[in-house]
Amino acid sequence: MLSTALAGCAHLRADPPAPAAVAVAVKDTPPSDLLVCPVAPEGFPVDAQATMPPAVRFAAIRLATAFAAVRAQLDRLIEWHAPASCTESGQ
Repeated sequence: MLSTALAGCAHLRADPPAPAAVAVAVKDTPPSDLLVCPVAPEGFPVDAQATMPPAVRFAAIRLATAFAAVRAQLDRLIEWHAPASCTESGQ
């Protein structure tokens, strides 16, 4: 009952005001030490042999896979912020 009585009280303006655009300057640049391209460490020697128990081998594989994923994520973040900064010619 109340809502029908209030709807009749509203008056529409013939020319509604245009929405105002508000621009705010935001400094979103990360610190420079976070934008340094990661360098891959030297891997296992290819001319040597080692015997590792399966648990150790799987742990090394997990660590290497996780490191590669984090490095790729960091590369993508740096490339998003500063394109072509971590390419082979940009390093």
